[in-house]
Amino acid sequence: MKRNSIILLSILFAIPFFAACKKDFLVRDNPTATTDEKWWKLETDLQSALGGIYAGLPTGSLGNYDYMANCRMHLAGTTDEAVFRGNYGDWQTYPVGLATSQTSSVHEIYKNNYLFIRKASRFLENYNRAYVEDANRKNRYACEARALRAWYHLDLFLLYGPIPIVNHSLSPNEQFAKRSSREEVIAFIAAELDTAAAGLPATYSEADAYRMSKGTCYALQTMLYLNAGDYAKCAEAAKKVIDLNVYELYHSTDAAVGNYASLFSYSGMINKERIFFRVRGQKEAFFRFGPKSLSGQATTSPTAAIVNTYETLQGKTINELGPDSIAIYQADPAFKNNRDPRLAASVLLPGETFVNRKLEPFKVGSPDQIGLTQSTQTGFWIKKYLDPQDAGTPWEGSLNFMIIRYAEVLLSYVESLVEMNDWQNPDVVRYLNMVRSRAGMPDVDVSRYNSQASLRQLVRRERQVELAFEGQRLFDIRRWKTAEIVLNEPAKGAIDPATGKAVIIEQRKFNAARDYVWPIPLVELNANPNMEQNPNW
Repeated sequence: MKRNSIILLSILFAIPFFAACKKDFLVRDNPTATTDEKWWKLETDLQSALGGIYAGLPTGSLGNYDYMANCRMHLAGTTDEAVFRGNYGDWQTYPVGLATSQTSSVHEIYKNNYLFIRKASRFLENYNRAYVEDANRKNRYACEARALRAWYHLDLFLLYGPIPIVNHSLSPNEQFAKRSSREEVIAFIAAELDTAAAGLPATYSEADAYRMSKGTCYALQTMLYLNAGDYAKCAEAAKKVIDLNVYELYHSTDAAVGNYASLFSYSGMINKERIFFRVRGQKEAFFRFGPKSLSGQATTSPTAAIVNTYETLQGKTINELGPDSIAIYQADPAFKNNRDPRLAASVLLPGETFVNRKLEPFKVGSPDQIGLTQSTQTGFWIKKYLDPQDAGTPWEGSLNFMIIRYAEVLLSYVESLVEMNDWQNPDVVRYLNMVRSRAGMPDVDVSRYNSQASLRQLVRRERQVELAFEGQRLFDIRRWKTAEIVLNEPAKGAIDPATGKAVIIEQRKFNAARDYVWPIPLVELNANPNMEQNPNW
């Protein structure tokens, strides 16, 4: 094989191991795989290779054992909305200040994202060699690969800050790449998504609905610009998603279940709200999040911080009520069923009956007793994506995981308008009301929320309750620079009826001079002399 078709592992992944590889590794992806001369011939080859690039997308819960760290709902355990205590993963190390450049997930996500970037680059360099009767479909495949490559760069950028841009499979003399600038990374991701969007359809058939589309590209740009603080471009990208007229907030036909709750169940799995999702990404959701009495592991337990954030049905936060009412709602979050319906859809509460079990975390001897191994650590359980249909075989679910949905794009659009001081734009209240109304909440009280500061507070609360446990909270509290506040407090759970006080799980620690990004993995620093560590790691 000619030198220009040498196959290398991606930057920063291959380097530590390259010396140990066999010579065969230079001409094929692994010692038993076919070579380029025999591959890239047929459309089925392209479809197979493209499927391999999609394989790196995040799941909601553990289910992809080759990529354990990439579970977005477990990522909630790194934030103020949950506590993680599984017998796998290391999310619990972050909020207590014990994560290092050698933490497994730090290395795993970094390594694997570059692996899938490499796969996408290899696809784009070779796809033209294959025969595909429909030239437009062939081009679409390439645009999907390009959009996926942009996603993996975006994921790295959100977690680690500026990282090396890899837009081709690397030759041996390119091993030691430097970090690109923040501006270069943002521009590269945005340009890749623009190029991809131009060749992608707005819609697919249901069988192909998971594929990258125009709307996916614009939604990823929305996420990129929002977290980069470029609110004008964020609003522009979000408006592109809206103006496609492809997506809408899901409304259930089953009033007994409710619009919001149904969205995360089998009855609502096929919907027009999903923009970017992983097929069967919640295969083990019931097993990983469900109560121990229902054969679950309760690995990620909601905190009082998120439970106490939900408003009452009258649109009041519990902190806006009198001291007596605050105490009542803290002790009994579902008091008189007078809370935002998204609470009941997202969190299982003490005393609630779910499937056929009454959940009694404060009863001694209960299989769901608080603090036991594989039981809730806070007295609460994540309910989102727990469909009773999966109770019999909790490790064999088939729910998809929505990485980005339309409600998030609407809230990102609104946040951008508010942050640009365009808070009087009618779209702010319009889209907030759409999200709130779908959930069963009253419209925004414009007599109270009538300034940039007050609307900022409302938008941030809406994001917290609407997107609870979906993997966005970490990036939100980083963007708002509130992590140094909410992660420097004790993590608390439900009120223990025996003491009348909230259970304290752990003291948390956040270093504002360091923790707003993850560290570059030590293995990469040791292998790449041009790599620089993030400050204070």
